[in-house]
Amino acid sequence: MKQYTYNSLIAAVTVIISVFVINASAENWPNWRGPNGLGVSNEKKVPKSWSQNENVKWKKNVPGMGTSSPIVFGNRVYLTTQGEDFSLIVLAYSALTGEQMWSKSLGKENIPVHNLHNMSTPTPVSDGKYVWAQFGNGSLACLDFNGNLVWQKNLTKEYGKYNYLHGMGNSPLLHEGKLIIACMHQGPSYLLAIDASSGEEIWKVERDLAKGGEAMDSYSSPILGHANGKDIIILSGANHINAYDPVDGKQLWISGGLEVPHPYGRSISGPTYGEGMVVTVASGFRNQGFVLGVDPSGSGNVSKSHVKWKAKRFAPDCPTPVIYKSKVFMVRDDGMASCLDLRTGKPFWQERLFAQNIKVSPIAAGGFVYFSSGEGECKVVRASSEFEVVGHNDLEEYQIASPAISHGHLFIRTKSHLYCIGDEK
Repeated sequence: MKQYTYNSLIAAVTVIISVFVINASAENWPNWRGPNGLGVSNEKKVPKSWSQNENVKWKKNVPGMGTSSPIVFGNRVYLTTQGEDFSLIVLAYSALTGEQMWSKSLGKENIPVHNLHNMSTPTPVSDGKYVWAQFGNGSLACLDFNGNLVWQKNLTKEYGKYNYLHGMGNSPLLHEGKLIIACMHQGPSYLLAIDASSGEEIWKVERDLAKGGEAMDSYSSPILGHANGKDIIILSGANHINAYDPVDGKQLWISGGLEVPHPYGRSISGPTYGEGMVVTVASGFRNQGFVLGVDPSGSGNVSKSHVKWKAKRFAPDCPTPVIYKSKVFMVRDDGMASCLDLRTGKPFWQERLFAQNIKVSPIAAGGFVYFSSGEGECKVVRASSEFEVVGHNDLEEYQIASPAISHGHLFIRTKSHLYCIGDEK
């Protein structure tokens, strides 16, 4: 890692102070789906009503195109994009005003992928002092608070080219100084821990679990859970869900049973964790998938001992579920949303929210769940066993990225813009 100058050290101290002040009243949203990758914010007062003409604090054009989600740490919003010249770009904005603070290009490359996304699908991660950005060509970089490059490497050059049918989409997780990165594709698959300060490998475990076909591809991302008094890394894909020790990568437990009886069985929707339970999805493509509830306290092969329930007809293909208030909320790609009991998998309700093709993962805060469509609609549903829509909002723009929550605001990335939504009160 390069040596820091006096000015950069002063800047880092300033960042720490400013983040501390802001975080006295706001929660950060530091990576894909927020704290620990779980899609839940502890903030209480989050807007439930907005439109192009209501409660938009600021709106900024985003150059190029990307489907990575915004992240927020302190007074900064970060996201990635791919420019029209195929530049791979990291952007930083003021969370308060929307002013673009800096833009950093990390090279150029365009690898053919599914038309819904490009090289800027993985969501970046930040600790307030640094931001780490990964791209679909294998590029991984660390930038400081001012956009200066600290280190950069290419994972495909070190570990082999990606061979995803639809293109790489896994996002990194930051945990205790380690970047946790998954690669599950039709090549040697692995889970990797990299020293966040230097870019050097700490540990790497193989994850070649599927027998063949599209099940080998997984676009889900690692998340952080807790079991038996310690943190665990949870990852699903290739017809299995596993837990790993973040210290050394040791596999703690594994469960199979995620095979789907059609040739397009795969894992796009990621696992989630909450209240001592793990929920994972076997692809709901053509509504043939299912959802599993897993107790994470086991060891070894827990396929029979710790899988507590299985629910059919509710499973999404792309959107990841969210666990909130002892319930599982999810939305299928066809717009049918549902609420299940976390402990039993018993359905409380299933209702149609949208007619569009849904790819956005729901998030939760303040007693409500935020479901977003692919056309800029967002329906706010009370987190209850009784179905109740309390907000119907529309930005009238194409959207795949999931929203972020911080400062009592929603940060929403559409095809062309970044919005900050906040109540006028």
